[in-house]
Amino acid sequence: MRIDVQIKSLLKVMSEGIYEKEHILAMALLSAVAGESVFLLGPPGTAKSLVARRLKLAFKDGNAFEYLMSRFSTPDEIFGPVSISLLKNEDRYERVVDGFLPTATIVFLDEIWKASPSIQNALLTAINERIFQNGRKTLSLPMKGLIAASNELPAEDEGLEALWDRFLVRMVSNCIQTESTFYKMIRQEPIGDIAMPTDLQITDEVYESWQHSINLVAIPDDVCKSISAIRKRLKDEAMQEGHKEMDYYVSDRRWKKCFHLMQTAAFLNGRTTIDMTDVPILFHCLWNTAEIIPTIIDIVASSLTADLDMQMETLQKEIDQAIKKKSRPVKKEEKWRNQPEKFTSVNCFYYNIRNFPQGKCLFYKTDYNHVDVVKASDGILYHDAQKKAWVVRAIYTGSLFDYKAQNAEDVRKVKLQKCNGGIIIDKTPYAFERMMPLSTTSLSSNKAQELFVDNSLTEESVADTAFYTLQKDIMPELVKLQELFAESKHLFLSDDDRKMAQKYLDSCEKRIKELKVKIRNAQQLL
Repeated sequence: MRIDVQIKSLLKVMSEGIYEKEHILAMALLSAVAGESVFLLGPPGTAKSLVARRLKLAFKDGNAFEYLMSRFSTPDEIFGPVSISLLKNEDRYERVVDGFLPTATIVFLDEIWKASPSIQNALLTAINERIFQNGRKTLSLPMKGLIAASNELPAEDEGLEALWDRFLVRMVSNCIQTESTFYKMIRQEPIGDIAMPTDLQITDEVYESWQHSINLVAIPDDVCKSISAIRKRLKDEAMQEGHKEMDYYVSDRRWKKCFHLMQTAAFLNGRTTIDMTDVPILFHCLWNTAEIIPTIIDIVASSLTADLDMQMETLQKEIDQAIKKKSRPVKKEEKWRNQPEKFTSVNCFYYNIRNFPQGKCLFYKTDYNHVDVVKASDGILYHDAQKKAWVVRAIYTGSLFDYKAQNAEDVRKVKLQKCNGGIIIDKTPYAFERMMPLSTTSLSSNKAQELFVDNSLTEESVADTAFYTLQKDIMPELVKLQELFAESKHLFLSDDDRKMAQKYLDSCEKRIKELKVKIRNAQQLL
């Protein structure tokens, strides 16, 4: 049986009768196969302990240990009582571990932060090294996964940072949100013990063989670029005023575990290489406080297109510099390079703006003399119902117009700058329609590539080369990324994870379209 088919079938059986917790079960299984621990943050009664019981079913001959911590809990209750007979007869201090944490496959510890320091210290070794020191003996733990839960995060300055860092996967477990799902749960008849088919269960031998294969999963450069973007954003956020030192801290050990988790996800999805669909898993791995969860989601999701965004930013700067250079302030003895009479007039009072994305757009001719080349000035954009067009006006002292009296709709303020042959509206350049249009023929792809490599671009060729780069490099990469997510059947991404990733891919597509408009306009201006 293919691994991805087996895991999908496992998750289906494990999720029977559980509502809106399937993504937590999936991440718990992923963490167990990766040898990592999970922390669930949420109020009582949100199926946190049930997740651990169901996870046990994934492992053949698996058994679970559960315990509710309190400040009075002792190590005996977690790791087993001291053997009186061995202590009395052989002077050996050993615990009777059968039925306690040292012999469990899956461990669930509720109210974890109430554990005493002695329990916490033993847990550190158990979680990180999978061993337990029982008197003179060192026991190798069969524990595949440890799930801890609480309705709060660890208190500061109480020495809990080391234990908190051991929980790689951190998830929020809430009450059922959807009304229809809530009543479906209410009407559900009690479910007895779930029978897991033995051919789906993971044996110890299979588990060990998987560990070797997981370590061989390749880590490609595009994923590394995405992680680099995440690391940079985390550093930038950490430097922002008002943030605590540890809010955005991720240790090297934690990063190593993050990559291993992504390798495990790729392997269980039937792949030999991590790809970009594995990156959203980090939504659940990088937050340290509940307040920064939205920021972490933004950081991780935006990293999917970070490399494309950097390329677009470079193109934008090149276009802006070329337009600025071409649109230098004129000297007194000079005439404006593209004299106003070269532009087509509409109704005697307006210039027609080319390629405006919302449709026909006019600029008031007289206002052109009141717009600066270097400094952006205030303007207004509104839709004139009578003209059936958008109208752009500059706002300046002595400006005599009232857009409210002109059946105006959809009014908004904009920033205006003059440029050679047109106007810049909110940093996007637009050309005025000319009486004798300039040639808009772009350079051939080979010629554009030559100029780009030669680094000897004139202002005129900058726009052509930018268009070539956008068409041949950036847009195909985004399409490839969109298709990857659309076709992916990733077993460990929830619907919300997918929607968030898609939201940022759509946002990148929108930025590409906006840049394409700017480049097209620049081809008219330069």
